Amino acid sequence: MDAHLGVDHYLCRDINGEGHIVHRAELVERTSVYAVIRNGSGLLLVRDSTREEELWDFPGGGVELGEALVDALRREVDEETGLRITGQPNKFCGFIEYFFDVVTGTGWRAVRHYFRASAVGTPEAGGNGDDVVGARYFASPLPMRMLTPVARRVAAMADLGQ
Repeated sequence: MDAHLGVDHYLCRDINGEGHIVHRAELVERTSVYAVIRNGSGLLLVRDSTREEELWDFPGGGVELGEALVDALRREVDEETGLRITGQPNKFCGFIEYFFDVVTGTGWRAVRHYFRASAVGTPEAGGNGDDVVGARYFASPLPMRMLTPVARRVAAMADLGQ
């Protein structure tokens, strides 16, 4: 990890922006995937059930042990939105985030991968009855004030604002 830097603790922000100090020995390695899906209706976004503010983000989540990134992406999009990814998704960015999961009380060193993808179906507007409370397409220009800070940055990287 980053032991060569002499760092024993990491600042991990939770979904609501609150900071948590976590010892490096307690950090859990986590890989996650997210889909940037755009069609004639706009950009697909989801709203998480544990977020205090009504902010929207890209659908996605954790990769299971031994699961390929694209397989995880297909599964996560289906689980969160009811949509089925078609064709071959294209990875366009990735980064490391230190995150604190408020549900489990766990600090993560999360490697996040973002893919452009196409999908068919109609998103489950009311969410999936679990961790997602809404899924919908947003027309351009995107309502940047309604996006999570990470989604705003990824949208800018992918040139999705207009």
